Amino acid sequence: MINEDILNMIKIYNTYEVDWMGDKINSPSDLTRHHIVKKEKNGADDISNYALLTTSSHHFIHYLEIHYNKEYNQINNLMLELNKTNTPPSREYYESIMPIIKRVRKSIKNNKRKRK
Repeated sequence: MINEDILNMIKIYNTYEVDWMGDKINSPSDLTRHHIVKKEKNGADDISNYALLTTSSHHFIHYLEIHYNKEYNQINNLMLELNKTNTPPSREYYESIMPIIKRVRKSIKNNKRKRK
């Protein structure tokens, strides 16, 4: 069963095809709630502080938190701004977030090549 907060956010943010990081949604049950501001840093535990991410994106954002903290913070700031609007992610939102994600993925790929 899908969490009620996730169901409400799907409706508010029209999140049916891609999550907030541009990852394809295969099923609504694949969506998770990412705390934009961590609970440990007094982040709210409600939809005012959640981003809708697939399981894959959720793992990736926490990988960024450890290995690419600057980009992690940039993405979280974009998600926080989106969350405040209570409107679906716009083309401009994705145009802001996707270059950050692509840059990190390219860096990860290059780092793997260097290790070989």
